[in-house]
Amino acid sequence: MEKRALTLRKSKLERYVDILEILARAHNFEPEGQMGLTQLAHKTGLSQSVLKQHLSFLVQQNLVEEQNLGKEKIFYVITERGLKVLYVVVPIMEEARKIPVSPPEHARVE
Repeated sequence: MEKRALTLRKSKLERYVDILEILARAHNFEPEGQMGLTQLAHKTGLSQSVLKQHLSFLVQQNLVEEQNLGKEKIFYVITERGLKVLYVVVPIMEEARKIPVSPPEHARVE
């Protein structure tokens, strides 16, 4: 019998965290710490239209800054607030993933 891997769709929170983590790595390892939309789309695996929606939300929340460097040269950078949020949220998400998906036997309703 063949076993198939269960693939779950990521929540918006998980997608936001993915984007912030990618920008945080760029912040630490890239000279300017910025990334363009195409590069971010490639690294996240999201379409540019979905990524734009997520980035818009992150910019509104002051977690990401949009830098316009001329005609069609828009880059994204994680803010200090974005780094602080990552520092708090990632450990919580890692702990939450350890919680079993199915409820304990005594909590099941039959």
